[in-house]
Amino acid sequence: MKNTRLWIADSEASYVEAFREYVNLKKSHLFQVRMCTEQDQLVKALSAEEVEILLISAKWYEMMKDFIRNECVIFLSEGSLPKELNRFPAVYKYQSVENILREIMYYYSEQDEEEYYTQAHKDNKVIGVYSPSEGIRKNKFALTLGQTIAEDRNVLYLNLEECSGFSEILDGSHWNLTDLIYYLRQNKTSFLYRLNSMIKKLDRMDYIPPCESYTDFLQVTAEEWQRLLYLIRTQSTYDVIILDFGNLTGHETDLLRQCSGIYVPVGPDLISQGRLGQWEKHLQVSDGMDILEKLQKLELPECGMGPYSEEDLFMLPQQELGVFVRGLLKE
Repeated sequence: MKNTRLWIADSEASYVEAFREYVNLKKSHLFQVRMCTEQDQLVKALSAEEVEILLISAKWYEMMKDFIRNECVIFLSEGSLPKELNRFPAVYKYQSVENILREIMYYYSEQDEEEYYTQAHKDNKVIGVYSPSEGIRKNKFALTLGQTIAEDRNVLYLNLEECSGFSEILDGSHWNLTDLIYYLRQNKTSFLYRLNSMIKKLDRMDYIPPCESYTDFLQVTAEEWQRLLYLIRTQSTYDVIILDFGNLTGHETDLLRQCSGIYVPVGPDLISQGRLGQWEKHLQVSDGMDILEKLQKLELPECGMGPYSEEDLFMLPQQELGVFVRGLLKE
């Protein structure tokens, strides 16, 4: 994959050097960062058309604007910008590098530049987690599974529930899965940049904040979910994508077919077994025998109460459920 050339131009040498080092050491990142703390360096780079994205302070821009042509310009702001520069996107300088990168990818995806594709992993796979009865325990299992696999592989977790509650318990985000679907509807080409601009982390596992609006969620079609999954598999570097299913999309059958394996947590009680039996009959009569062959039904260990905090979510792989998942993955 071709890395996008991102230049950062600022006179604060220690900041610029730390930014460059952090980004360039990240594995499989979309950017190759170059720096300049002297204006003649930037003039040479712009003249040689080596710059695709220019992260620059307002002071430097005023001195260099005659040399800037078609580059994507994003201002590195220490607060407010002069009124005449408000038409340009800007990122606040003194925040985490991860937040800066997310904002840069968001703005760059709006440019709708040529897309650069990664090679799809031959062994990348989609794992489904579905249950007609074990809602919260299903969530805990899926999160434990994802975090455990992410210890040595690149994992993306997608929650496809109509009411996950994640926005209430995890760090807030400007964007969620609904926004990514909306971006796809616009048929823009810079999907990978928009995807990466929305990524959040739970320990080593990546996730996209799930849909917040029930109405928006129900308007997503099966074809849109399938297209999203296809683009993630073919353009990203993820080894494993985990789909944590809900029950009300109306497209569960279509998406379950995309999974190489499907874990089905189910309780031993009469009602849970009855729901499982009814769902299996539905699959039989709706031409879902191929899905039935992928199911691996699980009776989960007692997981106790909780989680009660975001920190508890990080600890799931170290608890009894994590031991269960590690044993499952060794089979």
